[in-house]
Amino acid sequence: MSATAVREHLERILNTMGIRADIEERSLPDLSMPYVNLLTDEARFLIGSRARTLYALEYLLRRLAERQVGGDRPNFFLDVNGYRYHQLEELKTEVKNVAKKVRLYRNGIMLKPMSPFERRIVHMALAEYPDITTQSVGEGESRRVVIKPYP
Repeated sequence: MSATAVREHLERILNTMGIRADIEERSLPDLSMPYVNLLTDEARFLIGSRARTLYALEYLLRRLAERQVGGDRPNFFLDVNGYRYHQLEELKTEVKNVAKKVRLYRNGIMLKPMSPFERRIVHMALAEYPDITTQSVGEGESRRVVIKPYP
């Protein structure tokens, strides 16, 4: 799905919702996909509780894109006022601190349940640590990452 198509779908959805927002498109070095950020004073309507509204909007855009281009699942990161990106930066900082504790105590630590995308970020953030390993455990919405010392 082209950036133009994402913009058109977003503009149509936002217009229908009665929300004014500027659409910022760029690439970020630590994301392996296009970053689409909505800049608005009405962020609470687009983010929702636990960012569920934002995830639903991203899902809707992906489904629209799949129909438009047929088959290939479009990959982009939808954000509102940098909310999700800030959350990911905090997650990276948190898991690096957990990795320090794992090194110190030589015991594994289980993180809270996370989305597949968040788990991927954890695995990638700690991939550069040769003495630390990560493993996803559990099923469904209770799936989480365990950070442990490399044997």
